Amino acid sequence: MQRTSLASTAIRSAGYDATTSELELEFKSGRIYRYSDVPPGVYDFLLRTKEKGSYVNRMITGRYAFRDVSPQAPEQDLAAALRASLGGATEEE
Repeated sequence: MQRTSLASTAIRSAGYDATTSELELEFKSGRIYRYSDVPPGVYDFLLRTKEKGSYVNRMITGRYAFRDVSPQAPEQDLAAALRASLGGATEEE
């Protein structure tokens, strides 16, 4: 989903998919949430309001179902990372 950068202390960007009525918010923390069944007017007002964080808290949070769509860090093989940090030494050495 294409997001637009926002001038906000809490929200980095927002995007809206009119086909699915989904609103996506990327917070300054790095978390990304996708809200379902959001009317287009809610997104339009979010773009226009000066108090974006307050608006999200008042008009979006708790009103629409959401899911966390933040990218997950790949699982790291800790043993391989340790071997690599020791210059590639193996257990047999």
